[in-house]
Amino acid sequence: MYTLIRKLAVAATMSVAALAAQAAPVTITFNEAGAPLGPLDGTTFYQSYGIAGFTQAVRFGFDGRLPDDGFGIYNNGFSGTVLFGEDMSNVSMTWAVSGSGVTFHAEAYDLNNVLVADFSSGGVGLSGLASFAASNVRSIVFHDGGAQVAIDTLNFTRSGTVPEPISLALVGMGLVAAGAARRRKQI
Repeated sequence: MYTLIRKLAVAATMSVAALAAQAAPVTITFNEAGAPLGPLDGTTFYQSYGIAGFTQAVRFGFDGRLPDDGFGIYNNGFSGTVLFGEDMSNVSMTWAVSGSGVTFHAEAYDLNNVLVADFSSGGVGLSGLASFAASNVRSIVFHDGGAQVAIDTLNFTRSGTVPEPISLALVGMGLVAAGAARRRKQI
């Protein structure tokens, strides 16, 4: 019986640790070792971070316009998009524009492509921080504002997955079976 309780405790601890890891904050600085330069459309490099893909986004090397590490992505003259593979929360990013008076504008959308938050610099400053407090962000769209804009140091929290009812039922059935086997062994 002690062995069964110990195994259940280990399994529960591992489950909690896995869920906590999914909800941990993630930071992408776009200078990760091995990250591809150039167009990111269709690349899978950032999937382990929770990024499903990009559209009209180009990763470039060092750029002094960016306030953090100087690496990032820009929209190549179009609206660029960061697509997440699951719901994200507390999304933020540093941004930079190519000239004074250029407005940086970005929007956050949910899974159904419904606007959940937006940010506009109003043409003030050459760089700054854009934040979205929504808890169900699936994509970020950033616009050129009439000139090239770039983003860097993308921060977000993976919302974590909620166990499906079938998964919970299977776990419950397994616990019942383990209890029945233990009881049968005692009789």
